[in-house]
Amino acid sequence: MKITSYVFVNQYLDVQDNEGNMMVGRVETVDEQAIVLGDITRKEKLVLSEMIKRDVFVFFVGHDKLKYQFQTRMERIEGEPLKLKLQAPDPADIIKIQNRDYLRISSSVRCDLKVEQEPEQQLEIYTHDISGGGLSFYTRTPVEYDKYSGTMYLYKGENEISLPFKADLVYMNELDAGRYKVALQYSDIKEQHRNHIIRYAIQEQVRVRK
Repeated sequence: MKITSYVFVNQYLDVQDNEGNMMVGRVETVDEQAIVLGDITRKEKLVLSEMIKRDVFVFFVGHDKLKYQFQTRMERIEGEPLKLKLQAPDPADIIKIQNRDYLRISSSVRCDLKVEQEPEQQLEIYTHDISGGGLSFYTRTPVEYDKYSGTMYLYKGENEISLPFKADLVYMNELDAGRYKVALQYSDIKEQHRNHIIRYAIQEQVRVRK
């Protein structure tokens, strides 16, 4: 296996260290020696030189929709805009994460949902939380079907982007009289769209921690 079997151009990588510092970057180039990241998102107060001094851990979702990680070092590329270079790992050192836990954040995001079995039934909902694996929302109408297609609307800068997906019902819990919490898990979503959601979640977490 080559590094390009795991890491590819325009993929987003989540970079963290043992101190809890983190950033996310988009892969611009990748080869057997190095991975160059651009479009960096980080906390304003993060001192980049501190992360460069330490080993960092890189997390990403591969072509196979599984989550992986590896340990490496990084350095800053001189010039602007900010770019970082990661030492490419030996593919044998890339570890598959068995537990596909995604960062989940509380966020009210608009979604349109259609019932797969009854296409004329449509819902407009605002999420309670979202992640790269699914979403949850509250409703006063019991959910009676288990397969949905939908579109999530996120903002990239000032532009709204549409992220279509299909999802399965995970659970519907009645919280009190006439109020339910519903959780959906994506069953079909483009990795590019999943990465948008993952990046949005990371950016929101960074924003809240500032």
